[in-house]
Amino acid sequence: MPRISAARANEQRGRILDAALTCFAREGFHAATVQDIVEESGLSPGAIYGYFKGKTEIAMAIASERHAMERRRMESALAAPDIDTSLRRLVEGFVLELRNPKERRWRHLAVQLWAESLSNPRLKREALAGVSQAVDVLSPMVAQAQRQGRWPKHLDPASAARVMVATLQGISLQLAWDERVDIERFAVALRIMLDPSADGSGAKIG
Repeated sequence: MPRISAARANEQRGRILDAALTCFAREGFHAATVQDIVEESGLSPGAIYGYFKGKTEIAMAIASERHAMERRRMESALAAPDIDTSLRRLVEGFVLELRNPKERRWRHLAVQLWAESLSNPRLKREALAGVSQAVDVLSPMVAQAQRQGRWPKHLDPASAARVMVATLQGISLQLAWDERVDIERFAVALRIMLDPSADGSGAKIG
């Protein structure tokens, strides 16, 4: 690959990942080809292969970047001064964000990669890393809520964090099946379930 500046390299890499995300979501991970990514990105095949060996590496790079972004999003939410604000920010950042078309494309791809990971050890490791990261970040919030008497003391923080992750995975799968799912109503229901003391009006997000 010709020598280019770091900024230019990052820009090209980002174009490849954005194009691949669009192609994978539109065509399906298996059906999409590198040529599809070439056409979507406007780059040459040589440019694509200069960064990635193939579709699996591209998908892993997308997942890795998403996991890093999601960690920042969780940490920002948990830096709030109180549990209520943290929960609201988590719902906004992970559920209401599903109104964003790009976010939906990523979740649609994620569902495909979960299936692929059952027979692809590399994708499985990346998927498990994303789950483990979320559990590690969210567990202290659960423990804090327990200390404040908000949630039962016998609740296992790591298991509760896994339930939160599973909830996002579940709504992602439902959206992949049916894009008519009402995200706003789902967000309100989730907010009330996370804090049973909240009433309907207090649970509204935004």
